[in-house]
Amino acid sequence: MAIFRSGLGEVKGKYGNLITYVVKGQNRVRATPLRYKDANTEEQQKQRTRLKFVCKFYSYAMQEPLLKEVWRAAAVPTPYDRYVLFRKVNMNACTADFTIGDYTQLHLAQGTLAKPLNMRFDLDEGDNLIVTWENHLDYLDSRADDELRIAFLRGDSYVAQVMGPTGATRKEERAVVPLERKDGRPLYLYVFFAAPDGSAYSDDTYFRAEFKAGEGEDAAEGEEKAE
Repeated sequence: MAIFRSGLGEVKGKYGNLITYVVKGQNRVRATPLRYKDANTEEQQKQRTRLKFVCKFYSYAMQEPLLKEVWRAAAVPTPYDRYVLFRKVNMNACTADFTIGDYTQLHLAQGTLAKPLNMRFDLDEGDNLIVTWENHLDYLDSRADDELRIAFLRGDSYVAQVMGPTGATRKEERAVVPLERKDGRPLYLYVFFAAPDGSAYSDDTYFRAEFKAGEGEDAAEGEEKAE
């Protein structure tokens, strides 16, 4: 891949084995092989299936306006657009069986804001998610009003959704968020912070909330995503 300047403005198209395209206002060019032979090995087939799943998963996630903005902002300091960044970040979480193989490796939000320390959660008898965290002392004053947001997946669905505003801010170090039980399937929660003006976001932290269907008591399991 090469970057070039042109007095003609944006240059897009294919010229022989050269493809010109535009990313973030930059004219770029890359070469395709003069000859191509598809070995079509089993490993290649699996990789292509994983890529198809990531693309489909991305298309559903981008139907949520907040997630669309999160990934747009996340891509700004990188050489990628939001689609390529999302694919690179989440490829390893997906399998060739068109499933999410590891929810702890999945990210529904990514960004430049700092994550809080020691984020923990619990689920009370009323299906309320209780989230607590500790703030960086040298970070609190400038980011005190960052808003807590939650994206989630339900059960084996790969349609990402976003909960409504929690009303909690970073300075409070605690939030109580009602969860909708529905059919008792687990919720895979991705908790992150958003700047009040929506200009920046933090990486998410993963939690799994599991309900005991048919019983009067709830159970919850949580684990922080490995850094």
